[in-house]
Amino acid sequence: MAIHNKTYHPLLILGISANADLPACRFIAFDGNLCGDGGKAVGVSERAWKKGDDASAIVAGTAVAESSSAISAGSAVTSAADGKARPASAGEPINGWALESVSQAGFFKILLA
Repeated sequence: MAIHNKTYHPLLILGISANADLPACRFIAFDGNLCGDGGKAVGVSERAWKKGDDASAIVAGTAVAESSSAISAGSAVTSAADGKARPASAGEPINGWALESVSQAGFFKILLA
C-alpha cells in the first residue's frame, strides 16, 4: 500500500458498506464500490477497507486523494476508472478541487465538492 505524508481536515465522515476492497485515498461510489471513470463519489476513503467492512468515507472538508495523472492546483477533479482522481472534463461530475499540484500520478490534497 502506498503511503503519503499529507495533512487533511475532514469535516464529515459517513459510514458505508464496502462492496469491494477499497484502497486508501480513492473515490468511493454511493454503492460502496470504487468510483468508475467520470463517476460521482460519495467521498474519499481515509484508509484501506476490505469487502464487507463497515467502511467510512470523508464526504466534506479536505482529504488526500491519489491521482492517476498530473493535476494542477485549482483544477476540478473527477474519478478515473480505479477510483483515483483525474482532471474533470466539461460536463463530468466534479468530486472536488485540487488544493495542490502533482506533476505525475501521486497523492495530493483535495477540497471535496
